[in-house]
Amino acid sequence: MKKYFFLIVSTFVIFTILSTSVSAETINELQDKVNELEKDQQSVQSEAGEVKNEVQETKEKIEENQEMQAQTNSEIVEIDSKLTTTQNKLTAKENEIATTNNEITETENEITKTEEEITQLKEDIEELQAEIIALQEKIDAREELLKNRLRSIQESGGNINYIEVILGAQSFGDFINRATAVNKIMDSDKTIMEEQQADREKLEKNKQELEESKKELEEKQASLEASKKELEAKKAQLVAQKSELDSIKATLDQQMNKKQELMANLEHEEDELHTHQMSLAEQQETLNNQAAIIEKAKKEAQQKINQKIQQQQQQQQASGGSSSSGSSSGGSLSAGGNGSLIWPTTGRQSSGFGPRSFNGGSYHYGLDIANGTGTPVSAAASGVVTRANYSPSYGNVIYIYHVDLDLTTVYAHLNSIGVSLGQSVSQGQYIGGMGNTGESFGSHLHFEVHQGSWSYHGGVNPINYLP
Repeated sequence: MKKYFFLIVSTFVIFTILSTSVSAETINELQDKVNELEKDQQSVQSEAGEVKNEVQETKEKIEENQEMQAQTNSEIVEIDSKLTTTQNKLTAKENEIATTNNEITETENEITKTEEEITQLKEDIEELQAEIIALQEKIDAREELLKNRLRSIQESGGNINYIEVILGAQSFGDFINRATAVNKIMDSDKTIMEEQQADREKLEKNKQELEESKKELEEKQASLEASKKELEAKKAQLVAQKSELDSIKATLDQQMNKKQELMANLEHEEDELHTHQMSLAEQQETLNNQAAIIEKAKKEAQQKINQKIQQQQQQQQASGGSSSSGSSSGGSLSAGGNGSLIWPTTGRQSSGFGPRSFNGGSYHYGLDIANGTGTPVSAAASGVVTRANYSPSYGNVIYIYHVDLDLTTVYAHLNSIGVSLGQSVSQGQYIGGMGNTGESFGSHLHFEVHQGSWSYHGGVNPINYLP
């Protein structure tokens, strides 16, 4: 990615700006610088075009992402509606099952009650059957008695002359006795016949009641058993329907979880795209600033050429130049490097360059120097400011390109910024105060060194350049 390509051109820009003597360079050298600046300007314009295209692509991706979010949200609403409907159906089925269970329980209670009635009826039947047997025996006995009397009647000629019996009395007393006996016999025969008829009727009635009771209870029991089977079949059907609804609900829950997960991913992706979009906007701003610096440097170089031509016309000899050196400052820290840079601040080294054992084992591309908020931060060497603004990760940050050393230094997490874009600074010059801005934990200076321009892939160990 050419995210920070614009910094490459700063070498030529800074070289032009830092030149303080017109006479130190020839017209050809100045013209070469102009040519190089024009080439760099074209590179910046090309880079700006690429960033612009990437901005448009990112915008389209954000719009596509938002469309997918809208569609996914619509699907979530639809699934939620289906879930509500399914849950209502489930509740209705559960109520139906509960009602059916109550009906089954009531039917089972009725069946139990009927079975108890049948048991009682069996006992009554046994008593009735015993009564029937007794009646039958009495009837049979009377039948036998009647048969014997009929047989006697048949043997005597088929008739009994009760008048002759009475008239055959020897005395009045005998008459009375004979008449009484005849009446008794006649009454006895009549009673026997009446009892026989009554017992026969009672026997038939008992048998009929017995059959009707048995039939009624059997029909009632059969009806209850049928009702129970029907209710159990209804319950089985309801349970099957509930199981189907449970399956539908489980599927909808699964779909909902997937849609919600997709929605979360889309929202996260949108956040990343917006972050990238802001990063691209930052690059565009920096590229515009870089283009302005190059244009300014071209004008200054052209002015030097014009001055040089004018001086050659006015003088026969070349004029001398002068140079300035920056003051040095730093801290009491010691590194043992080549000393081409000075310590940018004072304090203690809280984190070195290289892999970390914490924070997921990430790589630390700088040197952290901890001290109180506002501790002065100075330029590690003379150069030109190529960036001085706020970054989401670096917080308040300053980039300085050092022409003579062909190095770029970075000063991050500042509490304040004391320089501006394009400004020339001297070694040891105050550029800002230490702070805790951006992705930072505690007041400190994050100091980076890059060979040439700033590199997205990381810098080199600052220790090698510090005294």
